[in-house]
Amino acid sequence: MKRDRVFGEIYTIDQDTGLYMIEIALDQYGDIFNEWDPAPFKRRALDPDLELYLEGSSEEIPLRHPVELYFLLPKGSRDERLEEETRHGLKNSFIFKRYLLRKELEKTNTQMLRCVVLGFAFLAFGTLSSEQLGEGLLSLLSEALLIGGWVFLWEAVSLFFFTNRELYHRYQLYRRLQNAPVIFRETEES
Repeated sequence: MKRDRVFGEIYTIDQDTGLYMIEIALDQYGDIFNEWDPAPFKRRALDPDLELYLEGSSEEIPLRHPVELYFLLPKGSRDERLEEETRHGLKNSFIFKRYLLRKELEKTNTQMLRCVVLGFAFLAFGTLSSEQLGEGLLSLLSEALLIGGWVFLWEAVSLFFFTNRELYHRYQLYRRLQNAPVIFRETEES
């Protein structure tokens, strides 16, 4: 596929693992997390720019290809303890993002169910009332019920095919990032 070749030229494959590398250069471990968040690494929010970069990179590489997060640090700055805390913090951040998306999906599904029920109820009442009512103001009410029913059903379709699809796609991206190995290496230059 042409698309596979394009992202294959942009992203390197790790020769040891065979995974696509999302490479990030750091000055220090703290660059991964939001500098305004005073929590320890394991509970700290990700840096917004890094989060956007990870999401964008993960979206560019098709979901069927696993990835790894590959952080490059200045020579002589590696710290095993900080690396483990950072791995924990990254994983917790992605778990929390997935939790929020799951809540949003539940909310959207509830809203979709309400729209379906209201849509069919409006259509039923509109159809029944149009058969029993003649001309005039009451027939206008039955037409309004029919239109309202179709609007509710369209909203349910929109939530199902557009909103839920986007939320689920982001959920999959975060799951992939959560499960991605996190590797730290020092740069070769001094």
